[in-house]
Amino acid sequence: MKYLALATVVATIGCGGTNNGNSDGGTGCATFADGGACFNAASQTAVRTQCGDVTEYCDTSGNVVPNLGCLTAPSTTRPSTPAKVTLTGFVHVFSSGPDSNNVTVQVFDAASLASGLDPGNGVQTIGTLKATLDPATQRACDVDGTKGCSIPLSTGCTLPVCNDGQNGHQDDHKYCRDNGAGGECSERLRWESRYAIPNVPTNKQLVIRVSGPNGASDATWATTVAFNVFLSTSDRACTSKSDTDCLDTTDAANPKYQLNASSLSKADYVNIPTISGLSGGVTAGQGAVAGEVHDCDNFRVANVSVLTTPSADRFTYFNGNPVKTLPDASRASVGTDKLGLFAALNVKPGKVKIEAAGAAAAAGPLVSFGAFDAFVYANTVSIVNVNGGKGTR
Repeated sequence: MKYLALATVVATIGCGGTNNGNSDGGTGCATFADGGACFNAASQTAVRTQCGDVTEYCDTSGNVVPNLGCLTAPSTTRPSTPAKVTLTGFVHVFSSGPDSNNVTVQVFDAASLASGLDPGNGVQTIGTLKATLDPATQRACDVDGTKGCSIPLSTGCTLPVCNDGQNGHQDDHKYCRDNGAGGECSERLRWESRYAIPNVPTNKQLVIRVSGPNGASDATWATTVAFNVFLSTSDRACTSKSDTDCLDTTDAANPKYQLNASSLSKADYVNIPTISGLSGGVTAGQGAVAGEVHDCDNFRVANVSVLTTPSADRFTYFNGNPVKTLPDASRASVGTDKLGLFAALNVKPGKVKIEAAGAAAAAGPLVSFGAFDAFVYANTVSIVNVNGGKGTR
């Protein structure tokens, strides 16, 4: 599961067959040095996502040009400490899914899965817990995508006008949102639980598995297995308890790494493939791959093509709506939306390579946005965020 640093197009060649509908099946598609997928020319210039209705992994500077420097000059030197951290964050639910309550979070050393072992079949974990909603630690996600998810204020909103279901109050699906100038009563999409797993090693490849309360899929939750998880000691410092993909060493004796764990409702596990054209959903015994494309500053990137080897029965990009995220067939020739999202559906279990490519500058050549080797498991979604700014691992 080594990260493959790819930078430039090697050749423009005739590519037989198809891969997720991107290859033209003839001449004019391009491959990269460490990959095998064949990409057509980009139809639009790749741009990194600006903050607005997208509130995480987005840029506030106005610079839309993706940074790909870590692919050609990856960082190889990192501080040796902290060697272990408490891995913590929120169990973040895809799209408009339910409260992330009673969800099992497991962390594995990626090396223990290198032969393709399914982490759900008794592989030794680094740590595991069942994340449950706790008013002292949970956060609320707003119905308005521009407001994102945040830790509510414990005081500042009048009750019962802002009934949040806490402390015996009626639940009107509201919460007290910190708007920077006090509290405002806002409409709540869901609650998200916080997890914390101690003694997780830094500077090595990890895998995070999220499933139902008994460590398996159930009527509420599908199972996700996230690859390309790397807690780098050179990552930026956290700015708040809601921040993600960051290091918190303010308490030197108890360092933490904040990273939200991705979960998927069983409803979305069925609905997304169905909307994408798989009338029966993901076939029993098959799996799926989904994720986001980021640049070296860890910002999401739009208009990037993604291919998997082996290919999927259906491949889809999405509509860019952070609350009601749905497949969007119109992006087939464009690539990722502003969330950077992609999904390969009905992929046979086993090793899979995910590659991403696009035009990083207007009228520029097709270049790699990175690649990663992972595994697909039966009846499971493998989550692979390509790039993320940490270079070769």
